[in-house]
Amino acid sequence: MGITIEENVQKLIDERGWTLYRLSKESGVPMTTLYALKKKINGPTADTIVKLADALNTTTDLLIRGEEYGS
Repeated sequence: MGITIEENVQKLIDERGWTLYRLSKESGVPMTTLYALKKKINGPTADTIVKLADALNTTTDLLIRGEEYGS
């Protein structure tokens, strides 16, 4: 099915040299939510996707579909 949201988020924070902690602070998304996403425990809510996209200065479409990464 292509790259997951978690993989797209990871690529974007790596490009910026951020950590999950920095992403949490910039987005307002709790660390527990980010860890759950990373471990694929729970899928993100629409609100979480919007907050992450805003913090990473990207679109929700990029986080979901990963178009810049050839998905």
